[in-house]
Amino acid sequence: MARAVRTRRRAPAAEGRTLARAVLGIGVLSLATAVVPFSPTAPTRMAAAMGGTALVLGAVLHARADRLPRALPHAVLLLATCLVSVSVLASTTPAGRVVTAFSYVWIALFTATFHSRRAMCTHVAVALTGFAAALWAGGAPAPAQTWGFMGTTTAAVAWTVNSLVLRLRTRADEDLLTGALTRGAWLAEADAAVSRATRAGAPLSLAVLDLDDFKAVNDRDGHAAGDRLLTELTGAWAGALRPGDLLGRLGGDEFAVLLPHTGAGEVPGLLAALRAAHPRGRWSAGVAEHVPGEGVADWIARADADLYAHKRARSGAPRPEVR
Repeated sequence: MARAVRTRRRAPAAEGRTLARAVLGIGVLSLATAVVPFSPTAPTRMAAAMGGTALVLGAVLHARADRLPRALPHAVLLLATCLVSVSVLASTTPAGRVVTAFSYVWIALFTATFHSRRAMCTHVAVALTGFAAALWAGGAPAPAQTWGFMGTTTAAVAWTVNSLVLRLRTRADEDLLTGALTRGAWLAEADAAVSRATRAGAPLSLAVLDLDDFKAVNDRDGHAAGDRLLTELTGAWAGALRPGDLLGRLGGDEFAVLLPHTGAGEVPGLLAALRAAHPRGRWSAGVAEHVPGEGVADWIARADADLYAHKRARSGAPRPEVR
């Protein structure tokens, strides 16, 4: 099955906003523990310093939530892990250590929600390593039991949430038959690409692809043959697209390809590569280069108009055969 070709250079806006709110919340909580400490010996100055720093960082993240570099959330999580480990080490009571260590669970929940399985496992491993080091360096009582309980809890929560999120994400973003992006997922990517292209002043084009006489294939050879044709075509297209191009299924036998950093004059060559990847497939294409200030819906409408003009010109083409 074909897989959607997608390359992200920036973190999703939802991840940036959630991270910003979490950091702001941590800042408020840290300041609260500085004002109302767990014990008279609690490191209130450190809590106040961390709280102030978190508020500033959270404000910056909130202001730039929709354009964070992809690596930045990971860097913030690593910083948070280090600070939690330092806080565990500085805790002066067993209760303070355990309560502070529950911050690892929130780190695990965040990475499990927004990141891949590999990234999630890396963050959890780093967190548990930091926790072990803090317990050992701080001379905590029953360090093995404490680490085992917190480590098992943190890892189990992260694995469970990540499994559910990945399953839901696949169902929501990927067309089950072809592996292309769903209409909603592709439109979201197109909207984000328009914002990036507008800021950078870079060209951005799309191509709408529609199979010729696809209904005739279903009527003559059956829906299984039609499904097989769609799967073969999208598999061939995905293999011919460039890194960063995005293939989506808009509905039925209509697909769209998002082409970043590409002017309309460059698109015919890319379409020729798609046709060469699966010569038996008969389809028409409409092309439109994005105009600054134009909405995605109007942009697609222009490509659709170009598509149907080509379809009318190819109305005498032979129907696709499925064997």
